[in-house]
Amino acid sequence: MKLFQKTWKSILEHLQTNSVYGVTLDNILLKLIFISILVTSIIWMLPAERPFEYSNLTVGTIAPEEIIAPFKFAIQKTNAELKQERAAAQNNVPPVFDRNPDIKNRQMLTLNRFFGDLSTFFKHHARVFKPKSDLHKKSSIPEKPDSLLRKTAVSVDSFLTQLNIKYNIRLDTSELGKIYTIYENGKLDSWAKEIAKGLEAVYEMGILDRNKESIVENAIVISENGIEEAKALNAVLELPQAKIMIDTAIRVRFSQESNLQQLTDMLLPAFLVPNLVYNSALTTERKEKAVHDVPLTRGYVEQDERIIDSNEKITNDIYQKLTSLSIALKERSATQRGWQQFKFHFGRILFALTVIMLAVFYLYYYRRSIFRDNLMLGMITIIFLFQFIGAGLITNLTSWPALTIPVILAPMLLAMLLDFGFAFICVVSISLILGAMLGYDYTFTFITLIVGSVAIFSVQKIRNRKQMFQAILFIMLAYLVAHSIFGLMHFKPAKDIFTEFLYFMIPNAILAPIVVYFLIGVFERFFDVTTDITLLELSDLNHPLLKQLSVKAPGTFHHSIVVANLAEAAAEAIRANALLARVGAYFHDIGKMDMPEYFVENQHGGINKHDNISPRMSYLILVNHVKEGVKLAEKYRLPKAVKQFIREHHGTTLVSFFYRKAVDCAKDGEEIQKTDFRYPGPKPQTKETAIAMLSDTVEAASRVLKSPTPQRIRNLIDDLVDNKIEEGQLDECDLTLNEIREIKEAFIPILTGIHHLRIEYPEAEPEKKVTRDKNGPLSESKDKKERHENAPEALSGRAKNSVIKPEKDGAANQETKQGQNGDKDKYHQ
Repeated sequence: MKLFQKTWKSILEHLQTNSVYGVTLDNILLKLIFISILVTSIIWMLPAERPFEYSNLTVGTIAPEEIIAPFKFAIQKTNAELKQERAAAQNNVPPVFDRNPDIKNRQMLTLNRFFGDLSTFFKHHARVFKPKSDLHKKSSIPEKPDSLLRKTAVSVDSFLTQLNIKYNIRLDTSELGKIYTIYENGKLDSWAKEIAKGLEAVYEMGILDRNKESIVENAIVISENGIEEAKALNAVLELPQAKIMIDTAIRVRFSQESNLQQLTDMLLPAFLVPNLVYNSALTTERKEKAVHDVPLTRGYVEQDERIIDSNEKITNDIYQKLTSLSIALKERSATQRGWQQFKFHFGRILFALTVIMLAVFYLYYYRRSIFRDNLMLGMITIIFLFQFIGAGLITNLTSWPALTIPVILAPMLLAMLLDFGFAFICVVSISLILGAMLGYDYTFTFITLIVGSVAIFSVQKIRNRKQMFQAILFIMLAYLVAHSIFGLMHFKPAKDIFTEFLYFMIPNAILAPIVVYFLIGVFERFFDVTTDITLLELSDLNHPLLKQLSVKAPGTFHHSIVVANLAEAAAEAIRANALLARVGAYFHDIGKMDMPEYFVENQHGGINKHDNISPRMSYLILVNHVKEGVKLAEKYRLPKAVKQFIREHHGTTLVSFFYRKAVDCAKDGEEIQKTDFRYPGPKPQTKETAIAMLSDTVEAASRVLKSPTPQRIRNLIDDLVDNKIEEGQLDECDLTLNEIREIKEAFIPILTGIHHLRIEYPEAEPEKKVTRDKNGPLSESKDKKERHENAPEALSGRAKNSVIKPEKDGAANQETKQGQNGDKDKYHQ
């Protein structure tokens, strides 16, 4: 174990210490792992057989070229044909019924016992059913009438109860009396024999244990002791038919005895039991075998036989031949071995590498910061896997159509988490991959490309619920347009197009953005990515950090608001992320809350505490606001993009005021290094942080600008920005000279509006005396009238004196530079 740990540690050290073209080996290895995972997943999704070249041909379309059969293949039956033939095969297999001979014997014995019990009871209890007059004549010992009635009732009830228990036959006293009449007339035995004869006949024919209506076949098979006999369905009986058959025989035999016919109807259900029992297992087995035996093909297409000519319309028969050719090609591809199989798999690997390298090259050449960040590459890999796994599960584990695949999942996530350009490249790659997964289906590739592109356009500026609903609407329209294009080209009925759109695409367009909206928060949390949704939350001035800043350092808070306005205007001018620039400017100076009194904007004309400490200590206090700001940002979990503004808004700028003060205070021979009075950096890495640096600088310097005319403000901005360029503070961001010019122009109207000249109004007049004229109305004093008469001239004179005159011989530039070299540096205190 120790040897393994030692070996692993040495391998890691080797990977971390060695590099290729400035990139460490462990960094390269991790990127290769991400690429390998994506390539493997794509290969898993691709069809495992040779692609079919004519998959775009459907019924009703025109063949662009002649199609010749490359080899002999069988014509597959259509699903409708197979369904019809299998149903016919099932119906041709008769159901199997097992005959139970014991039922007939048992029921015949039961019938004989029943009539025997009746005869015995009537023989011993005849007096019960005799009229009273007959009983008194025959009996030598007369009984009391009430005693006779009591005994009669007990014996009859007991006998009827026994019949119900033994034979499940319910008779009342009157019905038993009717049977006794038959017995007394000597017809009970003949009646019993006729019923027995009928039972034997119906049991011989067979009584089914179910209704004939539930049997779709015209015949059945009766199995008895391993011997099977086929019979027509009408040659066997169901229970109602058997009962009718016996009833008919009784009516014919005893046509004059209506009571006897009624009693037969009452007794028969107790003796009629089905003796043909359905054998479900054997019947199902035989039907399944019959279905399995139905051939899947009908005829053959010979090798070199023409399937269709060029410019010929595809019919149902021709389409089935093309489908059969596709199946035959898959079967042949599966049996390929050796070099042919190697070429096929090598082509799949090249396809997967190609579509992935589209995204890799874009990142390397146009989004280098993302390419260098392995955390971002891991996030991109996971998003791709989400898309692939979702598509694979729907395709392989469900019977849902391909239109239910959420093709906009990855594009929307990438557009919201990263940027539009990379998301669009990924849409192209994903559309090619999903189209290939579905048998190189160009139609699905086109739909994915169109819908994915519209999706990333629609989520560029998601800042409220209304925009989310608009995005869903745009995605729906994209689905409808893309699906309609190919539906019309393939002669699909409008009803089918709309039905597919309604059942598959509308739910997709609604549910996928909702899922994306919830996943955004997860990715932001785990991968420290900032979206506009998070920035909108941070732009609220009620954020705890901003509220603390407004209380502890109100001057810094006001300064941050002005810098945010400048940064937002400049970002909009060069089409950078204006929302990020504003939010970053809000938080860039939060570290000043630690010691706010040491920063000039919070001193309000009071004592400057830097006067009593050394320049070195002043420098450390100034620089410390960056470190403290980063600590606060981490405590309140501000995103990485916002923390960049705190670290980079000063870059490696020299704190010149205290550097010069340190030089002036240095002892003889003491050398003061500029590097000891610079901010730790880093320099701005993005356009937004560079804009924040310039906004911070010009806002600070404009505060101490004397007589801030528009020309002086312009000169000040030009000099400050040029100084930053000369110092190399903008070397590590990708701002162009044209963008820097646009940033300068964006600053001017805001600073001019803040520092605009105001007319100097006259001082307040002393309280005016009002006199009453002799005529009655109030009138002003003479002095007041004179002042009113002279007011226009006075105002015009002041206005004339306040008119801005153009500077001559560069006087404004000279004054501006003096302001920069003097008062500007005081701001950094």
